[in-house]
Amino acid sequence: MSQADEEAIRDIELRFNEAWGRHDADAMVESLADDAQFVTVNGAWTKTRADYLDLMRRLHGPNGPFRMSTRETPEMHVRFLAPDVAMMHSRFHIHGDIEESERVGIGTRVVRKTSGRWRTVAVQNTDVRPGRRH
Repeated sequence: MSQADEEAIRDIELRFNEAWGRHDADAMVESLADDAQFVTVNGAWTKTRADYLDLMRRLHGPNGPFRMSTRETPEMHVRFLAPDVAMMHSRFHIHGDIEESERVGIGTRVVRKTSGRWRTVAVQNTDVRPGRRH
């Protein structure tokens, strides 16, 4: 549970954003464990790395709603639950979505360190909608 571990966990999110901007689905899943579960802001629930890869290929493909979008994460909070398990809450922004020009969301990412590398085991993302009570 060192500063280097926290930076490695934050770097997962930053690499994901970079891959998103390139629309590189293979790079978007590079941190996912094979059995990682991912729930998107629209409620799509994938239960394996392969399923999430397929979803990202469709969403970022030539006719996908994210084909011209970018993603950034201005806020991240890492909390270690054990020496080899952590969770990160983050606020992210997506710009250029075909269906919504700008989206704001909050994500929860659970990571586990195996063989010296932090891997994502679960993600839950939620859209933040203007005008809704918090």
